[in-house]
Order: sequence, then C-alpha cells, then structure tokens
Amino acid sequence: MIVLKKDFVHEDTESFCAKGKKLSSGKAFYLKDMNGIIHYGGKQCAEKYATNDLSQVPDLTKSLIARHDGHSTVGSSGGNYREQNNTEKSKAITYILLREEKLSHYTLGGKGISYNILKKYYDVYQKDNDLPNNAVNHILNIEKKSTKRLSLNNLLNCYAYQYILERTLDHLTQKDNLKGIEFINDLLGGLTHYCSLTDKQIDGLSKWLQYLPKDLKEAKLKKFDI
Repeated sequence: MIVLKKDFVHEDTESFCAKGKKLSSGKAFYLKDMNGIIHYGGKQCAEKYATNDLSQVPDLTKSLIARHDGHSTVGSSGGNYREQNNTEKSKAITYILLREEKLSHYTLGGKGISYNILKKYYDVYQKDNDLPNNAVNHILNIEKKSTKRLSLNNLLNCYAYQYILERTLDHLTQKDNLKGIEFINDLLGGLTHYCSLTDKQIDGLSKWLQYLPKDLKEAKLKKFDI
C-alpha cells in the first residue's frame, strides 16, 4: 500500500494491523490500498505495508508530542526506509498541505493564507502524489521567505493546537459544558485569525484538557515562537 501521510485521527480509530486496537495517540499513518480505500495504522503497520519511501511521507503531526512518540530511525524490513520525514520533499509536501488544505481557512492580516502559486503545486501533488524537484525547491524557498507566522514550524503548531482544541470541544460538548465550549471556540477563532495563541490563552486551555482521554491529555504541545 502507498503511505500517503502521517496525520491526526479520532482517538478511537482502529488500527488496520491490530483489530480492536485504538490509535489513542490521535496520530496515524494513512495507507491507501489498490482499491483506493484508506486505512490507518501506527509506525510498525506503515513499515510492514508501505511500498513507498517513508522518508518522503509528510508528517502533519510533529508539533504534538505523544506519550509514546520516539525519535528513532524507522525499521527496515524492505531495506528502503531511512529516518522518517527527513527530506526536503516531505517538508515541501507538508507545507502545501497545511496552507492549501488543512489551514486554508486561516487568515492573517485580513487575508487568507492560501497562495495561488502553492495552490498550483498542491493540485499537481493531488494528481500525481509526487512533486518534481524544481517544485520542491520553489515551495521551500517560498516558505523560507515567509513571515514567522507562515513558517512551516508555526503552521505545524497551529494544526496541532487546532486538533487538540477540536477534540477538547467534542468532549466538552458531550458533557454539555457551556463555559468550556465558549472558551475553546474563542481560542479556535483567535487561532484561525492570528495563526498563533498567546501564552495566557495556552495557560487558560490547560484546565479544559482534563476532559480529554488519557493519551491526548498527556501529550505535549509546543509553545508558539513568533
């Protein structure tokens, strides 16, 4: 199967490789079979079934450090795996996925963060599931010249916070906690308009994280550096 990306999932998502096992960290590799069906699995599952080089697979989850996350080199059952997500191509793909898909509704200074040149590269990637080297270089050059709020690292932070905020909101809604719901919605609004949260907002979030399941509650988020 082709491994498309590493991305967030609902924490109750079942692993393709272990029936009944939940991907409780909220992270999963997305595996596409020959029929176009997407399956979800952890690192070992991706290593077992991947027909492509995992080092070129975009990782959209880097800014959420799960309890069980390691930083070791990926195993090599097929002999073609290097350290995950350590290539220029994976960085470029991650960047266009964030700006043109995952966070395309974000604004900065009253303008959307989607960018027509990046959108063209995004369309190429959606069609071919790959990018030529000249496109990779151009995308990384755009990222390098962007403001800190539009840097790859900051957008990864935004995406991780968005995920945690949305999961927290879901659990607060189940508890009908109106005060918490209002607070989290305010944070989501601020995040999408400023591509960041203040330290005070992040400190205020901590009291509501208790409503998350154990693995998500114990995961670590990076602070914004802008």
